[in-house]
Amino acid sequence: MGRIVNTTQLIEQANSNINSRYDIWPKNIEDIVNTSRTSYDMVVKGFRFGYMQGMKATRAEGRKQA
Repeated sequence: MGRIVNTTQLIEQANSNINSRYDIWPKNIEDIVNTSRTSYDMVVKGFRFGYMQGMKATRAEGRKQA
């Protein structure tokens, strides 16, 4: 059960660390839910959305430092 606790703790830490410009919003969640065939598909799409938001945040940070 250690991995579940670590996963939950990581998600809870994100609550205070995510810049609101890159957070997920209800419309994003609706889109993911409405285009997913299964709960597995929903999780994968949610991960991919988060990954792309992270990429945007990284690029923005790079522009800020340049």
